[in-house]
Amino acid sequence: MVMTGYFSRMEKERLHYQVGQRALVQARQIAAMPSMVEAVAQQDTDAVKALATRLRALSDATYITIGDSHGVRLFHVDEEKIGALMEGGDSGPALKDGRSYLSERRGSLGTSLRGKAPVRTADGRIIGIVSVGYTLSQLESWMCLQRNTLLLPMLLLLLFLLVCAWCFSLHIKRQMRSLEPDELARLLIQQEVLFESVFEGLIAIDAENRIIAINQAARRMLGLVQPVHLLTGEPVQEIVHPGSFFLDSPGQDKKDDIASFNNVKVIASRMGICINGIPQGAVISFRNKDDINTLSLQLSQIQQYADNLRAMRHEQINTFSTLAGLLHIKAYDDAMNMIQAQSERHQKIVDYVTMNFRNNPLAGLLIGKYYRAQELGIELTFDPGCYVAELPESLTHNEWISIVGNLLDNAFIATLKQPGSPRVVEFYLNAQGDEVVLEVADHGCGIPEAIRARIFERGITTSTSGDHGIGLWLVDSYVRQAGGTIFIDDNTPAGTIFTLTIPW
Repeated sequence: MVMTGYFSRMEKERLHYQVGQRALVQARQIAAMPSMVEAVAQQDTDAVKALATRLRALSDATYITIGDSHGVRLFHVDEEKIGALMEGGDSGPALKDGRSYLSERRGSLGTSLRGKAPVRTADGRIIGIVSVGYTLSQLESWMCLQRNTLLLPMLLLLLFLLVCAWCFSLHIKRQMRSLEPDELARLLIQQEVLFESVFEGLIAIDAENRIIAINQAARRMLGLVQPVHLLTGEPVQEIVHPGSFFLDSPGQDKKDDIASFNNVKVIASRMGICINGIPQGAVISFRNKDDINTLSLQLSQIQQYADNLRAMRHEQINTFSTLAGLLHIKAYDDAMNMIQAQSERHQKIVDYVTMNFRNNPLAGLLIGKYYRAQELGIELTFDPGCYVAELPESLTHNEWISIVGNLLDNAFIATLKQPGSPRVVEFYLNAQGDEVVLEVADHGCGIPEAIRARIFERGITTSTSGDHGIGLWLVDSYVRQAGGTIFIDDNTPAGTIFTLTIPW
């Protein structure tokens, strides 16, 4: 509408200018005609009328008026007004000064735009005046015609702009998830409050791995003292070391991985942000590995200790029951032999483990696992090459116990699932070289090919019960944390061999 009004105004000004120039040119041409000069000089109204009528028929002007040197009409479209003075009061500059000009005045035919020119004799004497006029009503009719031709393109343009605005608004609504501006503002405030209120550390990064948001818990755990506005926009690998967790496998989500951020061991997860299927960044959440959530993931270790104690308790109860029966029937020699045999067997395994494994928590775990294997009807054998004076400090005692305990438990379970197999589990651990080598071999059911490539993922297990799928995930997390490697091979004739190497 503004454009239509603007162009209409411009068109009106242009039309007035062009019509005014046309009127002025016609007035000058008529005033310069020799026959018109002669007729005006002689005051011959018939000759003037004949000439003016013929010229008016050839012109598109509303009227042509011829006057004498006093402004008295010699010709007018209304013959009754011939002989009267020309109206409008604008004839002076032409009759007195001899100028040609444009004027917009109200005359006998209404307000009009008229061009005026003096009629001169050959010697330059002013003898009359010519006025060629276009009424404003005529100009308005012409303007309506031009406005109508302009109106259709403008209506089409308006329709096109409305369609574009509608499409643009739909696009914006999709981008805003059909939220109104006030709803979007409220959602943004809620997000900021939630971001700061959670206990876990949160870091949001964009597709270029630059930090776009970080909460107070994350800054506190990572030891960052810079304010948020200084961290925002910085590459995450320059703020968090090492940055491999953020940069490895872009577009792939991670769940509860054990990692190290700024020398702090954490349990971290990464969820990607995708818009219309295009990755736009990720949100990383993490918490200290020693908090209650991490401990809940390691309940399997507590279960291992409980199983070991239960196995030893059962072993002692069976032994004491047998001894009580022998003493009751007065078989003293058999009781003494049994006590001696039990003592020798127990002392033998205790001596071997304590001599070859100088780490007390590890030695206690292996003794417990030995009696647990006996309770299950499995023989746990130790390779003669086993020897551990100390273990690398890249893993804590609890983490070493978790690795060994989970591998032995898995070997026991796999052995029990394979009917007719040799119920033997072989164990080897040596920490004398440049790296610690741990090997656990069983003759069990093996690992199905369907899950072999994903065996270290959380929740992946060959067991049908719901409390498995954590052990190997923990083992893999700890080994990768220490920079080690895990190898899985098939045993002969059946079973699996797990081999771990961890550098010093």
